[in-house]
Amino acid sequence: MVKAKCIFSGKEQEDYKGVYLLKNDGSVNYYSSSKAIKNHLKLKRDKRKVRWAEAFHITREKRKKREAEKIKKTKQK
Repeated sequence: MVKAKCIFSGKEQEDYKGVYLLKNDGSVNYYSSSKAIKNHLKLKRDKRKVRWAEAFHITREKRKKREAEKIKKTKQK
């Protein structure tokens, strides 16, 4: 079974579930739920700032690593 990944939330589901949005430029956006559609298109929210989206957790982990490296550098001096 082919899995499709939501462009906003990062959730993977079977390709027959969810909504596909076909744009005039030929790009295809997949949304796993109406919640993702509303947050992305209607409310124009940034997926890196929405706590339930996968991109939020990825950026949060990167930030934690950078802060830990800064602390190590200051302790070494």
